[in-house]
Amino acid sequence: MSNRVKKLLVIGLFILSMAIVLVVLILTQPKEEAEDPIESVSTVTLLAYERDNIANMTITNENGSFTIRNGLQGFTIDEYSEFKQNSTTLAAAGKCVTSLTAQALVEENAKNLDKYGLSEESPKARCDVVMKDGTEYSVFYGIDAPDNKTRYVRVGGSSDVYTVLLNSSGYFYNRQDDFLSLAVTDELNNNNTTPVIDYMTVTRKDLDYEIKFEDDSKNYAEGEVSLASSQVMISPVYAYLDITNSNSIMYGLWGLTATDVVKVHPTEEDFKTYGLDDPFCTVDLDAELLNYHLDIGNVSQYQLDENGNPTAAPAEYYCYFRGVDIIYTFASSEVPWATFMPIDILTSMMTGNYIYALDYITVDYYEDPVSYRFDVVGNVDDQTLSGSVDGADFDPEKFKAIYQFMLKCPIDDLYIGPLDDYKSIARIELHCADGDGDILEFYDLGSNRVGIKLNGTPSFSQPKNYLNVLRQNIEAFKNGASGEELQQVW
Repeated sequence: MSNRVKKLLVIGLFILSMAIVLVVLILTQPKEEAEDPIESVSTVTLLAYERDNIANMTITNENGSFTIRNGLQGFTIDEYSEFKQNSTTLAAAGKCVTSLTAQALVEENAKNLDKYGLSEESPKARCDVVMKDGTEYSVFYGIDAPDNKTRYVRVGGSSDVYTVLLNSSGYFYNRQDDFLSLAVTDELNNNNTTPVIDYMTVTRKDLDYEIKFEDDSKNYAEGEVSLASSQVMISPVYAYLDITNSNSIMYGLWGLTATDVVKVHPTEEDFKTYGLDDPFCTVDLDAELLNYHLDIGNVSQYQLDENGNPTAAPAEYYCYFRGVDIIYTFASSEVPWATFMPIDILTSMMTGNYIYALDYITVDYYEDPVSYRFDVVGNVDDQTLSGSVDGADFDPEKFKAIYQFMLKCPIDDLYIGPLDDYKSIARIELHCADGDGDILEFYDLGSNRVGIKLNGTPSFSQPKNYLNVLRQNIEAFKNGASGEELQQVW
């Protein structure tokens, strides 16, 4: 037999043996299950009543004792009838104490209930239930089991010890205050008309001025203001608000939600303890004949760094909302008035004169002197526009572009100090046909910055280079440049 034939015979025998092994494996492997096996858990039903048949239940734990009554308005705590209560949490407690399912029997007829925290005299918690038909029973809740998923429990009259899930027993360790709603004010929604904010004042200890806002929509024709909020800042400067960035400041008192209840019916000493006798920040708002007032006191928690150490950034504050006699804690994001700066919520517009209401604009430069004059004829009703620059008629669409550039003046900070000792380098006057308008005066602060007076009042600062770009753009406009050809970067 040749070597080649021998090799082929060996290969054939190997293939045959492997096929036999494969067939054996297929025939002997266990049947495949349709799904992964699910571990079955045997539970024990301890109580099976209807929650709605509860008359009242009394919870007792280390925080005290209080009664929850089931009345026409559902489950409530009578002592807190003046406050919003968390109906969901109250009803859940009722469900858990009427439909009680144990995970396992731990010890039947236990002799030492103390080791489970379940003694008659000093359980960790208990709930005494009275049903509408007169049936009464008690449930005792103990310490956590070693699995950290369950707690020990027993039903009154029995010494059999069981375990129940943490989430079905936690309500009975709560304070009475934990059943209060954390929703302090109602939210604005699609069914509510956004209220007209007449005035708002924010006072902070870290600022030497008050921040004030008022409604300004009455000063504009319908649809006239589109880039700014209907409210304006009137202190420390007059300025227009960015619609998006200012929303939480102007409307944040609606839908105000706390993180915790600290003290119900606080005393003068409580206000002092939490820094609310002399608050760090106050928010006072008048809207549609109603007044809203929020006091923000001491920081209750600071944000943690990546190593879990406290930083200087507040995470929560103690707060008191007038009309709800409770001291709460609020997340810092929920009370932005404590940390925002006015510049954060402003548009880049220093003025907002309606283009169709303009009469003329003058722009004067005092360094390398030059002056420009735009005469404007506009009609607010039909929104037609015509005019000239330095005596030459302009294209209305191109004028809209240069005027938009003027409006979007890049203010990036407030300036409320004196400016008269600085050199005046430019002036822009916008005059409207009805006599209204604005005057902007620019002063050289050095370091490529200018301070700006708005109508004679120091108000803003911005990069000096904006004035250089404005001058270039006006020259380009006079030479026929379109909006796309104007320089937008300074």
